[in-house]
Amino acid sequence: MRSLFLLVGWLGFSMVFGASLQAQGPDLAAQYATNQPAVVMVKTEVSAEVNVARININGRAFNRLLDSIHDQELDSIFLTPSQKLDIVLNAFYRQPRRYFTPEFNYFRHRERVTATGSGFLISSDGYVLTNCHVVDENEGEIKRRFILSAFNFITTTNIQAIEQAWAIQFTEQQRNLLNRTFADVYSEMVPMEFEKLEKKLWVSFQMEDSHGISVPLELAATIIKKGQAMPGKDVALLKVDPPFQLASLNLSLDSIPAVGTNSYVYGFPNPVANNPYLSNVSAAAPSFTKGIVSSWKTTIHQWPVFQMDATINHGNSGGPVCNDKGEVIGMTTFGSLDDNARGLAAGLNFAIPMSIVKEFIPDSIELKKSPAYLEFSNGIKLFYREHYKAALAQFERLHLYHQGFPGLEYYKTEASKRIKEGRDQSPNSFFFYLISFLIFGLFFWIVRRTYLK
Repeated sequence: MRSLFLLVGWLGFSMVFGASLQAQGPDLAAQYATNQPAVVMVKTEVSAEVNVARININGRAFNRLLDSIHDQELDSIFLTPSQKLDIVLNAFYRQPRRYFTPEFNYFRHRERVTATGSGFLISSDGYVLTNCHVVDENEGEIKRRFILSAFNFITTTNIQAIEQAWAIQFTEQQRNLLNRTFADVYSEMVPMEFEKLEKKLWVSFQMEDSHGISVPLELAATIIKKGQAMPGKDVALLKVDPPFQLASLNLSLDSIPAVGTNSYVYGFPNPVANNPYLSNVSAAAPSFTKGIVSSWKTTIHQWPVFQMDATINHGNSGGPVCNDKGEVIGMTTFGSLDDNARGLAAGLNFAIPMSIVKEFIPDSIELKKSPAYLEFSNGIKLFYREHYKAALAQFERLHLYHQGFPGLEYYKTEASKRIKEGRDQSPNSFFFYLISFLIFGLFFWIVRRTYLK
């Protein structure tokens, strides 16, 4: 009798709670669909007025150079126009101070540089976590990027002016030689000055239009709390004021994920976001890579980070690292340099654990989920359990008050399609509850017969 009691109890538990147990281990497609609306791109835009003295070709020195070329031709040395141009450009490169002189008037240009990183929402009212180095670059790095961007613009302008004045078209090799020449000119003779420096922060969200096409929504952000770039605690808390409630991620209660734990990284790696063969719409969708927690390390300031082999690159900084449940266990922050490849070493990347990240989340912040996000995530769970009718009902309710929710149109359309194809596996509710009632009735009858005699 005792064995029968255990068997019936097990059957009842399996039928009633089997669906919820299945939901505890959603596959990766479900995790990505649920989490990606809360993964955001963080943009730092710095602008300044660049002032640099204009430069001219020294007419006297240039004429002497042309005379020397003419003298070579008088000596019966035949030179093609291309060879003559190469002689001129090589002379410019060898002696830039001789052939270029700065003017007294200045070239003024409003320069703007943008850097991107990753982040993730932790509350429906717009709190975002990312790396400190994504939003708070040091002055030296900002100046370096400004000089590079301004130099590229001014050099291109100078080369185009020479082409127009000489009525020629430089080859790629000749352009590269002129670029190196102007690099020497601006670094040694004509320093650049920057004025009216302005900095803005933006958080870019993935939304959908009425046709289900992804469109980015950018909102201005402010820094609420920040640490310091590595080797400091490289965490920053941002706030945006959204016109509606947003998605947000669950934070893991485990402060130290065990070595061997699966790690899933979301973010916007620059080689993908800046790939010329991909559309701008593609850049709005975060990339998703998988690995494991490889090891625990300690920084030189004696706080913990964990190593993982999930692939990351520049642009992933500040993105969430999740576990099998889709909960955030850390934040990507830095990789390891490969001395031979002169880039990031594959599979040797590091993340800041939640025990450190949570130091930057004030107790006053309510980490609540929006009704829209709960509706969507419940629909996703039903969808990947092949309960397409129930999922479609969830998605249609969400559509009534949040039409732009990312992924909504796709899953509405896909659920409808699979229902028409006869692929819906939703249980018959009446039959399901009737069997459950009978099993639990039998269960309690056996308990009474066995233990209450």
